Amino acid sequence: MKWIAIGLNLLLIVMVVYLFADKGAPGNDEFFLVAVLFAAPISSLVALSLKGGESWLGLYFKRKALEEKRKIENLGGTE
Repeated sequence: MKWIAIGLNLLLIVMVVYLFADKGAPGNDEFFLVAVLFAAPISSLVALSLKGGESWLGLYFKRKALEEKRKIENLGGTE
């Protein structure tokens, strides 16, 4: 069920990007709708990826933090 929800959210994002490219930028009266159409699936994807245990998003940020820490340690050791 989780993968179906992720797939549908990604499909919604792709559809909104397609409509944005095909129909052009929204007018002032449509801007809020477009913002919600982008924000809702993105927030759902983040919530689905963070739910329970180690998520791929959490692991990605942990890896990036360790890479930066290693770079800083390497810079300090070369002096």
